[in-house]
Amino acid sequence: MRDAPEGGAKPLPLKRLSRRRAGKKERMSRLDVFTGMAFSNIVMGAIIVATAQTLHVHNVTHIQSAAQAAKALRPFAGRFASAIFALGFIGSGLLAVPVLAASGSVGLAGLLGKEWGFSRSIRQAPVFYGLLALGTVGGTAFSLLHVNPIKLLVLVAVINGVAAAPFLFVVMRVSSSQDLMGKYANGLTANILGWLTAAIMAAAAIALFATGGL
Repeated sequence: MRDAPEGGAKPLPLKRLSRRRAGKKERMSRLDVFTGMAFSNIVMGAIIVATAQTLHVHNVTHIQSAAQAAKALRPFAGRFASAIFALGFIGSGLLAVPVLAASGSVGLAGLLGKEWGFSRSIRQAPVFYGLLALGTVGGTAFSLLHVNPIKLLVLVAVINGVAAAPFLFVVMRVSSSQDLMGKYANGLTANILGWLTAAIMAAAAIALFATGGL
């Protein structure tokens, strides 16, 4: 099956057209990821800087609970601070369940060799849904037990940062291997950036322990 020729041009074989469309889709997906990540990081950085500046001016420097975080918004939002914070908290929670809890469930289910994904039913992927429920209920239980959420977030961030270096090392070893990846192995630029990132994360983890940052 061939596309109709335009202006007397010779029609391209379907296989070549499929490759061209796949290549175009890959380029658009790559552009989407790069631009999305760039803008999200710019917005995140702007929020962090603006929030820190606002809180510092009003001498709010020690936030230990969600209630204190809501009160800290008063210099900016006034009497609507609690409502805005609550809406943001609920919105982030709705994002966290399918994204963060599910990503951990996917990783562990895959590690155990079990089926995973929302495209499968509970009967097809019971381990995945069980882990998802456990993570969601566990997070709720922490709130009910009055565990300090700010300290918990910091602790989780530290664990992620320390674990990042060995994970990056494994990823770089796999992605740069010609035997494993073939023609899809990393190029020179990807290898330089990847190994540099792994080295920086490892140095940061070592500095954390060396300075007693925990």
